[in-house]
Amino acid sequence: MPALSPSASVPQPSGSPDQEERVERGGERSEGPLRVLLIEPESEQSHQLVLSLTGHDMDITVCVDGAEALLRIGMIRPDTLVTSANPPEVDLETLVRVTRRATDIPILIGVGPGDSQRAMRALAAGATACVNRPYRIPELSALLRGSLPAGDAPVPINGVQHPVALRSGALELDALGHRLFVDGNPVNLALREFGIMDFLMRNSGRVVSREELWTEVWHKPLPPVNNTIAVHIRRLRHKLGDSESQPRFIHTVRGIGYRLDTLAP
Repeated sequence: MPALSPSASVPQPSGSPDQEERVERGGERSEGPLRVLLIEPESEQSHQLVLSLTGHDMDITVCVDGAEALLRIGMIRPDTLVTSANPPEVDLETLVRVTRRATDIPILIGVGPGDSQRAMRALAAGATACVNRPYRIPELSALLRGSLPAGDAPVPINGVQHPVALRSGALELDALGHRLFVDGNPVNLALREFGIMDFLMRNSGRVVSREELWTEVWHKPLPPVNNTIAVHIRRLRHKLGDSESQPRFIHTVRGIGYRLDTLAP
């Protein structure tokens, strides 16, 4: 197969030649559920994902391998492609490159232990972002919603609009690339860390309780005794170059929770 040139993974602004070409090939997104094409060879896993994601206003089409998915992409014109890092029949990098020839839809890669090299090659070929696999439904659903181009995103739940990029002072959170930038420098975050930063940045300047943070990121009640949030905050501070004793960004409000302050010098 001749080498294929990957297209940019981030959609171009409305009105650009690339955007016009995308509209010609795929058409504008219609109203209704988010159309997700899922490559999942494990039947039990795919069954659970279909049941769970359908409840999040998504229409899931399941393919058992990459060859079937490439056929389906032209037939159903999905809004997003989700695939494991090792799809049967077609290797991941080829799948991404061929998909990119036809469409610039977001491509999410489900990664597990040992998948890092394949995932890196897929991102270089034009994939959008990675997500932990086995999938956690709230996290996957949030990432699917955030991965749509801003002009094509469905009506937000509860009237809340979630932008593709958040900027606050020296911090920028990129939902498409699932990355954080500090003073313009990229910082790689784990999925929970990304969720914490996303919530803190949306509430910048306000004290966020531990209960709020846990409910938003972990999607369940906070256990009576639990130091998980403190551990994640400590890791985040390390990655941000922050300090608990003299914080630049994440401030601890004892007995309550945390406050993100991006205006501090």
